[in-house]
Amino acid sequence: MPAATTDERRRSFDQMAPLYARARGAPPPALLDAVAVFVPPPADALEIGCGPGNASLPLLERGFRIHAVELGENLAAFARERLAAFPFTVEVGKLEDASLQAASVDLVVCSSAFHWLDREGALRQVVKVLKPAGALALIWGSPRRTTEDNRVDEAIHAAYRAHAPEISRQTVDRLGGKVDEIGQAVRDTPELCDFEERLFPQTHLFDRQRYLDTLATFSDHATLPAEQRARLFEAIGEIIDGQFGGRVERHSTARLQLARRR
Repeated sequence: MPAATTDERRRSFDQMAPLYARARGAPPPALLDAVAVFVPPPADALEIGCGPGNASLPLLERGFRIHAVELGENLAAFARERLAAFPFTVEVGKLEDASLQAASVDLVVCSSAFHWLDREGALRQVVKVLKPAGALALIWGSPRRTTEDNRVDEAIHAAYRAHAPEISRQTVDRLGGKVDEIGQAVRDTPELCDFEERLFPQTHLFDRQRYLDTLATFSDHATLPAEQRARLFEAIGEIIDGQFGGRVERHSTARLQLARRR
C-alpha cells in the first residue's frame, strides 16, 4: 500500500479528537507562563490549529480570549464543547484562506501545527492579524535523547524493523529541522522582530497503554493500515512489558519560539 500523502496525514488528526486530548496533554505550565509574561492577559489571541483545545484551555485559564482556526470539523466541535465556559470561538478551515481582521489580536499562538501550513501564506496572515507590538508564539515538542532514551529506542526499533520499516527515528529528526527552518523564516520576516527561543525540558513516565495511545496520535502511525498498526503496537507493547517492566521513561524538550510585530 502506498504511503499516506501529506494531506492525508494532516487530516488524520480529525479522527482522534478524544484520544489526542487525553494522550497529548497541554504544553508545560512554565512555557505557558512565559507566553503570558510576553503578552500579559487579558488579551485577544488567534490560535492556529487548536485541535481538541489542549493548549487553548490553559491559555484561557490565564485570561486570554481566543478565536481559533482549525482544519478539522471534529476537532473544532470537540474544542467548542470542551471550552464552552470560556471566551473561545473556532471556525473550520485553513488559516491561509481565513478572512481575518487586520490588526485585531495581541497574540497569535500555534502548538505543534505550524509545520502543516504553507509557510509564506501563514506568516502573511500572522503579520496581517497582529496589532503593532503584538506577538507570535510557536510551541513545539522535540525529543531529548538521554542514555535511557537511546536504550528504549534501540529496543523498540526492533518492532519497527519488523512491522513498519517506513517509520524511522529520522522522521522525528526531520521535524526538528523543520522547526529550525520555521524559526529562521520568522526571523527573516521583515514585519517581525525580537525573535527568541526558550527551552523547557520535560520527563514523561509511560505505561504500556499510555505509550501506545501517544503513538496513535502521530500522523505517520495513525495513517498505517489498521492491521499493520495493530501488529506494530502489539510488538511495542510486548517490548515495554518484557524488557522494561511495563514502564518507560522518556525525555523531551518543549520549544517556545517568540517574535513581536513591529
